[in-house]
Amino acid sequence: MRVRARTALRPYYNYRLIDIAQGEEVAGGLAVHLLETGSDVEPADDAAQDWAPPAEAIAPGASAATEDDDGKSSGAAPDAELDIDGTADAVLAWVGDDPERAGDAIELETAKDKPRQTLLKKLGKIAESGSDE
Repeated sequence: MRVRARTALRPYYNYRLIDIAQGEEVAGGLAVHLLETGSDVEPADDAAQDWAPPAEAIAPGASAATEDDDGKSSGAAPDAELDIDGTADAVLAWVGDDPERAGDAIELETAKDKPRQTLLKKLGKIAESGSDE
């Protein structure tokens, strides 16, 4: 697999910083790493063109954002299911900025034997943002 840098890059890969000039092509594991981390690269071959990140490769805090009919970002794929036992980052990625999803996550988290208080505070802020409208 090969990708071409759209801008000059300096990623951390294999325990060191790598300097990549604008327009330079890179191949193999470094190319995959650049794609997985969302670096400013473009596909340079068919394998890179067809590449799609596995769901677990999406960085925490990032989301598989989609747009609904109103053009608003839902924050996560609409058919994705919430894993309330997942990491707090995974729950927040699923919720995105959707107050309704935040309410669902709060309900499931508070039903647990040991709810995560920090997560509940963050979810509460997202849920409250919907009451402003």
